Amino acid sequence: MRRASLVSALALAAIAATAAASTTATAAQPGELTGLEYVALGDSYQAGFGLEPYSTTTPFAGNPNGCYQSQDDYPSRVAASLGLDVTDQTCSGAVTANIGYPDGVTFTNPPAAQPLPALATGDDLQVTLAGLTVPELQKAGLSDSTAVVTVGIGGNDLGFSHIAEACIRTGVDPSSEPVYLALELGISVPNCADYFGDPTTYPTADLFTRMTDAVAPRIDGVLDAIAELAPNAQVFVVGYPMVTPADATNACFTDPTTPNSVPFSGTDLEFIHSVEIALDGALQTGAEEHGFHFVTSWASSANNTLCSAEPWIWGLTAYENSQPTCDANYLPVLNGEICVELGALHPTGDGIANLARLTTAAVDSAFFVESASASVAVGAGTSIRGGGFQPGETVLLRLASGSRIIDLGTATADASGSFTKSVTLPAGSPTGAVTVSGTGATSGRSFSSPLQVSPALAATGTDATAPLLAAATLLVLGAAAVTLTRRRRTGAAR
Repeated sequence: MRRASLVSALALAAIAATAAASTTATAAQPGELTGLEYVALGDSYQAGFGLEPYSTTTPFAGNPNGCYQSQDDYPSRVAASLGLDVTDQTCSGAVTANIGYPDGVTFTNPPAAQPLPALATGDDLQVTLAGLTVPELQKAGLSDSTAVVTVGIGGNDLGFSHIAEACIRTGVDPSSEPVYLALELGISVPNCADYFGDPTTYPTADLFTRMTDAVAPRIDGVLDAIAELAPNAQVFVVGYPMVTPADATNACFTDPTTPNSVPFSGTDLEFIHSVEIALDGALQTGAEEHGFHFVTSWASSANNTLCSAEPWIWGLTAYENSQPTCDANYLPVLNGEICVELGALHPTGDGIANLARLTTAAVDSAFFVESASASVAVGAGTSIRGGGFQPGETVLLRLASGSRIIDLGTATADASGSFTKSVTLPAGSPTGAVTVSGTGATSGRSFSSPLQVSPALAATGTDATAPLLAAATLLVLGAAAVTLTRRRRTGAAR
């Protein structure tokens, strides 16, 4: 457990640092993102698994569709808030191979270890929880015209649902143990952390080794594909919310036969917490290495875990099954012996609203044009900076007041779509409240912000040097006269 704790501490520190560093006051103005093409990629946490109503068209016709993609998932909310034109490719149960990698890229499969799933070595069409094969890889939605991409993936590659099933227990007394490990695998351990977190005794089941050797490279492969297929997009890698707390105890346990239960020991809840931090850490590292944005919900969900008074994560509602199928809104696990209600261990409506709020703010702040100074005088200089443009495109800079437009020159967007340009407000620039804007010559993307412009210091056009010299001369003469008077008075007194 010491190794897991170290990984957790390092990853958490990195996530916190990124959250602090990404805070910004910049943002697009209302309506400026309307119509931009947005593609959402990812798994059940992105698809809103468990939140009805479900889409009846994506990617299959039917209610619910095979992906259990909610009509109110966070990509839908982001699109509605910002006016984006969304193509929602998210699908519950998706792994990285279902999004897709760059053409020809393959990976080795991790060593077999029950109950962890085998992973595809390359691109693989998803077979959904309903047994349907999706018509295309998720990356098929990406193109040169894509302006916004959100992606959250990796939990199913790690085997999160299988891990949760293996950790279920009927009690937390000293004689109890994880039911699946004992009955199905014949492994007797006090907690599932002793199976999934022990690289010496059970090396093939060690989740941190699996993360490093198998999951993180596949996450990087997905991000490589996004960079290749959507080169003009701002990409937002969305981390997972906090499901279990770092300081869990057995007091959090509730029997699995009760609705919305938390059938895990405190030790296993803490272990799951450390595994989830490592997963978010891999997503964050991948985002940074690709120059993408990382959206963390870690701190904002810390008070709403499974063990909180107001959780943003659904507990487990299940029943033993003796029928060929499960009831509506339930899915079979453990070879159909148990039926689990849709949405177990996934965000509630409040949790999805939090993801939507954070992602909307991140997307909005990535597209902007602003002056480094809130107020600038005519004839003075300032820096104009912006983001959200196509890499390498020319950005036309302007100052506007009503129908009056002043050309401020051009800037060139860098590889991330950002620029900084020093400009001088020319004579004749409008004063008062004006707008500074930038428009991409290739993309047509245009963003703006308000700017206060004051008159030049020499508003009449006269040379200010002579008056200044005259004033300085008068000051010198006045000082000399005072000194001479004092000396005369001193002499007379003698």
